[in-house]
Amino acid sequence: MLWFDIVEVALLLVLGAVLVSLRRYARQSREQATLCQRLMVEAAVQRHQAEDSLRRSQASLQSLVDNAPFGICRTLIEGDCYETLNSTLREMLGGYSQEEALQLTTSKQVWADPKDRHRMIEILRRNHTIKGFETNFRRRDGSTIPVRISGSILQDAEGAEHFEGYVEDMTQQSALEQQVRQAQKLEAVGRLAGGMAHDFNNVLVVIKLCTELMLREITPESPLSKPLLQIAAAADRAAALTRQMLAFGRQQMMQTRIINLNSVVSETSQMLRRVIGEDIQLVTRLDRAVNNSRLDPDQVAQVILNLAVNARDAMPGGGTLHLETSNVDLDEAYTKEHPPVQPGRYVMLAVSDTGCGIDKSIVPRIFDPFFTTKEVGKGTGLGLSIVYGIVKQSGGYIWVYSEPGHGTTFKLYFPATNAALDGPAVRSETMSRSAGQTVLVVEDEATIRSNVRECLQQLGYVVLEAESGETALQLCDESQGKIDLVLTDLVMPGMGGHELADQLARRHPSIKMLFMSGYTEDSAARQDILLKGGAFLQKPFSVGDLSHAVQQALALRSIIQ
Repeated sequence: MLWFDIVEVALLLVLGAVLVSLRRYARQSREQATLCQRLMVEAAVQRHQAEDSLRRSQASLQSLVDNAPFGICRTLIEGDCYETLNSTLREMLGGYSQEEALQLTTSKQVWADPKDRHRMIEILRRNHTIKGFETNFRRRDGSTIPVRISGSILQDAEGAEHFEGYVEDMTQQSALEQQVRQAQKLEAVGRLAGGMAHDFNNVLVVIKLCTELMLREITPESPLSKPLLQIAAAADRAAALTRQMLAFGRQQMMQTRIINLNSVVSETSQMLRRVIGEDIQLVTRLDRAVNNSRLDPDQVAQVILNLAVNARDAMPGGGTLHLETSNVDLDEAYTKEHPPVQPGRYVMLAVSDTGCGIDKSIVPRIFDPFFTTKEVGKGTGLGLSIVYGIVKQSGGYIWVYSEPGHGTTFKLYFPATNAALDGPAVRSETMSRSAGQTVLVVEDEATIRSNVRECLQQLGYVVLEAESGETALQLCDESQGKIDLVLTDLVMPGMGGHELADQLARRHPSIKMLFMSGYTEDSAARQDILLKGGAFLQKPFSVGDLSHAVQQALALRSIIQ
């Protein structure tokens, strides 16, 4: 019995150990199952987070692509269609949806000239990339826009060729380039007009002075009196034409002073009522608080008159002409869209009519010289060119807004100033005799020099002549103080008038100076003369103008340095 008991005990012990092991294994299995379950949950969470992060990243990338300032696309070259394109490009093409855009045949529905697409593909296959390829795209409504394309050609695993690139809308830049070209063209024609006006002014000086001299020698009953008066009147009209040419070229002598634009508009309005006719109503809205500006009031009046005449012709059946002034601050946003305007404070003059308006295709040309939509014989095409020249020479800017059937508005912007108003310019028309002063006339044109000499001699002056600045300087050195005034042209071969004045200021500071000119490239020198209080005589001039200018110059304290 003892042996069996021992065996039973042993078996029980073995069974106990097995049960303990099984329980331990079961516990470990449960722990491992729990661990696996926890790991699976964590993996699922991480996968969900990764997928969510990927979705956010893709959404962010898509937003970046869609909101890009240029079009982005991928096209299948052989398939001639878009594979994908961003919203910017879809808007550029006229507002297609993504589904509609993917159905487009690019060579027929997008490229205005399919040959341009073939040329771009040839370049891509040679160089693999392209940059700045310019062409035109057709929009949904049939209109075209200028674009610039850059990108590269790629092959996928199957060997298919794709183009990936971006498209820039060049509409605004093209408009700016057109404005620059227009300004350059006007500048070139202005220089030509100024050169012609200079030569013409020299001719007119001779005509005007000779005519006046002859009129002084005959009686009003003489048979020569009437034709001479006609010549004098024609010379005055020709002088007005040269002033217009110089105004267009921005080379006219501006007699600027601090004025208030309201006063010029009010004074001009009285004359406008007679010019525009009774069937056109004139309405003025003037801002009482409008700032002052440094302008030539006569030139501003000419601008208003020219614009009013244009408005009258645009309203043959009657209408309303509005004149308005106000203060404006032009910010950088405005100046970016209206180059070359600079930010700052301006005084605005708006001239609006209710007439027939201007066709959009004509607007870029309206400031061109001799361009007119009027019938032959009813317009010279210089009016708006002159307006443009005066405004630009005044340091201002002009813009036109018009639609056919809805009238036209010209907005003129002149720099504002806080300076106080200047008093009105006063000029005496009386010609007085000299007190025997000596005047040296310096002019390279012999006919002008001789006519000026004769006029001054008739006015009682002792006159000397010099054909150049060098000769004039020598005469002054030899005169021993007998010369009271030097009347000199500004632009001459060799030593010009301004350099002569500088030399005389050092050698003979008691000699007074009077400058004359009818031209252009000396505009900076002329402005400097006036700012320093010097005397200036604009060609062409009359005997009365000459007399007044000489008296004014002799009254000055000292030479302009």
